[in-house]
Amino acid sequence: MSEQHAKTAADGIRARRKRRAGEPRDSCGWALAAALLLSFTSSFFLPARPSAAWEEIGEVAPAARVAPADQELLAASDLFAAAPSEFRVEVEVRQGSATGGMPLEIWRRGEELALVRLLAEKDRGKFLLRRDRELYFIAPGSARPVKLAPSYRLQGAALDELLGLRLVRDYRIAAVTEAAGVVTFDLVANARDAATPRLRWVVSRARQLPLRADLQASDGRVLRVIEFPEWRDPRRGVPQRMVVKDVLRGGAPLAILFGAFEARPVSLELFELEAGSARAALPAPVAAKTTAP
Repeated sequence: MSEQHAKTAADGIRARRKRRAGEPRDSCGWALAAALLLSFTSSFFLPARPSAAWEEIGEVAPAARVAPADQELLAASDLFAAAPSEFRVEVEVRQGSATGGMPLEIWRRGEELALVRLLAEKDRGKFLLRRDRELYFIAPGSARPVKLAPSYRLQGAALDELLGLRLVRDYRIAAVTEAAGVVTFDLVANARDAATPRLRWVVSRARQLPLRADLQASDGRVLRVIEFPEWRDPRRGVPQRMVVKDVLRGGAPLAILFGAFEARPVSLELFELEAGSARAALPAPVAAKTTAP
C-alpha cells in the first residue's frame, strides 16, 4: 500500500466508525484473572524464543492485486487506528487466575513514540520507552537508559502487542481470504530481523475490528496467539481486553485489560533519552481502574 493510500484510508476510519452508533459490547465473561509477576530484576525482560532463520517465503501479492477495500480494512483494523495521535491509556496485565495484576500507564504520540510507565509502588520511576524501532528500559537513578532488542517482552507481552502492530508500515500483504464476513490477512514483515516475521491477522469486515492474530515464525509456525474478545471503544480501536497465549512455552494466558482512555497532548520531552525531568513531572498515579466489570 502506498503511503498516500494508507493516509487516505486512515483519514476515513473515524468518519466511518462514528456513523456506526452503538457498537454492541461483547458479553464474554472475565475468565482470566491474574497476578502479573514483575520484580524488574534481571529476570524482568524475558527474551522471546528465537525464531527460525529468516527465510524466503515466496512471492508477495502485489499491491495492484489487493482490493482497495481490503487495503483500507487492514489499515482500519490495527489497534488505536482511529484514535487521536496523542493519548494516555491505563492498562493492567494479568496472568493465570490470581486476583491482582501489574498496572501500567501508556503515553503515545503517533506510531513512533510511546512511553510505558510502571505504576506499582515497587516499580515507581521505571519506564519502557519506544522510539520508532528502538526500545529502552529506564530505571530510577540510572545514568542512561538501557537499549533492548525488539524481541524482548514484558513478562510475555511484547510492547507492540500493547501499542499496536503498525500493520501498514511494518508488514506487506501476502494473501487475503474471506469467509462469512471474516477476512484473513497473511502478512510478511518488511524487516528481515523482525521479531514477528509473519502475521496472520483475522478481521471482522462489518466491524473493522480484529478478532485474532497468529504471530508466526518465518517457517509459518505459530509462536503466540492474540484474541480480542471485548472492546472499550470500538470506534477508536481501543480494546477492553486482549488475551495472549504463548503457543511454544504454554502456561497460563496473559489478560491485557485496558482502562481509562484520555485524548490529550503528549509532550515530546517525555521521550528524550537523557533528560528525565518531564517523566519525573508526570502526575502521581491513581488507583488502577482496569479491573474486569
